[in-house]
Amino acid sequence: MTQLAGAVALVTGGGGGIGGAIAKHLTAAGAVVVTADLAGHGGDVAVDVTDPASVTAATDEVIRRHGRLDVAVAVAGVGVGGLVEDLELDDWRRAIDVNLWGTVHTVRAAYPHMISAGRGHLVILGSLSGLVPTPLLVPYATSKAATVGLAAGLRPEAARHGIEVTVVCPGPVDTVMLATGGDEGVVRGGVDVRRYLERAAGPALHPDVVAKATVRGIRRNRAMVTPGRAGIAWRAARLSPGAAERLTARAMRAELAERPPS
Repeated sequence: MTQLAGAVALVTGGGGGIGGAIAKHLTAAGAVVVTADLAGHGGDVAVDVTDPASVTAATDEVIRRHGRLDVAVAVAGVGVGGLVEDLELDDWRRAIDVNLWGTVHTVRAAYPHMISAGRGHLVILGSLSGLVPTPLLVPYATSKAATVGLAAGLRPEAARHGIEVTVVCPGPVDTVMLATGGDEGVVRGGVDVRRYLERAAGPALHPDVVAKATVRGIRRNRAMVTPGRAGIAWRAARLSPGAAERLTARAMRAELAERPPS
């Protein structure tokens, strides 16, 4: 079980939103936290998670300052919304580059240090969209399904080195991303992502709810954390995939019907 008092943690996307909330709650648990985010977005160190050299430099800076890295939390992400036929290829690239490759770069930067230390905890921000059908967010859901698979496959490998891996899969969360896709994200075709997701999955969670569940998951070495109603939705979808598909399809049709005329 990961002990957080005195642990050194790096949180990407830590300048605000879910990452900022996780950083706050890790600090309250006694950890020494370094937040990393795009320049000008409030992090302790500047990082572009799409650039592996930038992520490595941020990780090395944490170790230079504090001598070790016990917890790495890969939160940085963007949203991409709209019908697939309305999306540009660059929209797909943005979702994959930030949400998937950004996570891969964070894991690859932190993992060798944790292997050398014989301990550590990797936390990956997935999404309920990576577990259940999510039309109107297909590139985002694709990237998040990949991060869920990354965490699940890495967990038994990492355990050989004394390293724990947790993936966090919330439903809608009340952040800037829910409305606009976040920094450098995109929502096309007049889709209101908040309205659509709240219709499909219920009211958005406060970031603190996700952060508290994440810290609890780290302490208990949970393979997956599903805050709020996400756990119920995931289990229901596993029991009845057809019903889950029909529910999200109904929410999709309702959202498309309410879009402003083009």
